[in-house]
Amino acid sequence: MLLHPEPVAVLAAGVVTPLGLDLDTFWSGLLGGGDALTAIERFRTDDLRVGRGGEIKKLPAVAAGLRSRASALLVGAAADLRARGRLGAADDRIAVVVGTALGGVEEIEHALTGDDSPRRVLDGLYDAPAHALADWLGVRGPVLTVSAACASGATALGVGADLLREGAADLVVAGGYDVLCRFVLRGFDVLRSLTRERVRPFDRRRSGLLLGEAAGLLLLARERDARGPRLGRLRGHGSASDASHIAAPDPGGRGLEAAIRAALAEADVAPGDLDFVSAHGTGTPLNDRIETAVLRRVLGPRASAIPVNSIKGALGHTMGAAAALEAIMCLLAAREGLIPPTVGYEEPDPACDLDYVPGGCRPARPRLMLSTSLGFGGCNAALVLEGVR
Repeated sequence: MLLHPEPVAVLAAGVVTPLGLDLDTFWSGLLGGGDALTAIERFRTDDLRVGRGGEIKKLPAVAAGLRSRASALLVGAAADLRARGRLGAADDRIAVVVGTALGGVEEIEHALTGDDSPRRVLDGLYDAPAHALADWLGVRGPVLTVSAACASGATALGVGADLLREGAADLVVAGGYDVLCRFVLRGFDVLRSLTRERVRPFDRRRSGLLLGEAAGLLLLARERDARGPRLGRLRGHGSASDASHIAAPDPGGRGLEAAIRAALAEADVAPGDLDFVSAHGTGTPLNDRIETAVLRRVLGPRASAIPVNSIKGALGHTMGAAAALEAIMCLLAAREGLIPPTVGYEEPDPACDLDYVPGGCRPARPRLMLSTSLGFGGCNAALVLEGVR
């Protein structure tokens, strides 16, 4: 592979999130400092420490009839994407690459507890939602599911870009998804990762994360083949593993730093040329401190001058969808000239001393942007994006 491969054009995007079921409501919710973290209604939580999260209260109408909630979220995001960008390639030249931390695990949960037919186990296979998406789109190219914990969405975009550059597809629908269910909520609850308070990324009082559910998809094409309007470009991707702990980041941030430097190298972008960083920013005490230290090392003298935000205080940690939503947010910030605030950030922490865009959205037109992702098991990923002004 070339060290500085051709940038990949992002033609369009679509989302389904707790802030809204399409790109416009998602964006307006971010700009307005919305907080979609509410009491979970779909399943019982009375036996858990925390029963709040970024729950989607009503599924998109286009997904009616789908058994799997994961498939419904993906199809809803795909409908939003298709309304904004045409799939103008032969069916067998369009690929689907989606990232997920948990796949269709909710369907297995239902089947094992006797709530429904064992047939739901088939919908619980990791690749089942991706194939449901491909079937709904009517495409017959490669269909891939990437599972790299909460770095899955970013990794899926990198894999999609590689398929284009290698000539395996002419268009790629890429992104990520995950759903809320008792299984995952109970797991995070046992780990004591969830906060009983507000999610406060980088804030001195931060005490943990809350989970959310969502799907975010981007339509990718080779730059030389792209026609008409576009949302931006994917310039570089990097992945790295540190595997120092099953559920905690490496104390020195080695894997995250390696992923960021790899993405910058592939994009042929110097750290000082970045205009904006979309941070992983979960609101956990350790993650935010480590991420800040890594960004300071990588960005160097300009670290304090580059705005850094996290959108997890608005819609929770959406796991496999997080990086896709954050990439979309970056490209919209460049196009619209506004950077969304870090919801929940109010009191500075000496250990987290960057510009986290407090208070409200900020007028700015970033061109080159970095998005970072960390996941359980030492999974790390980074994207370098270029906006279209």
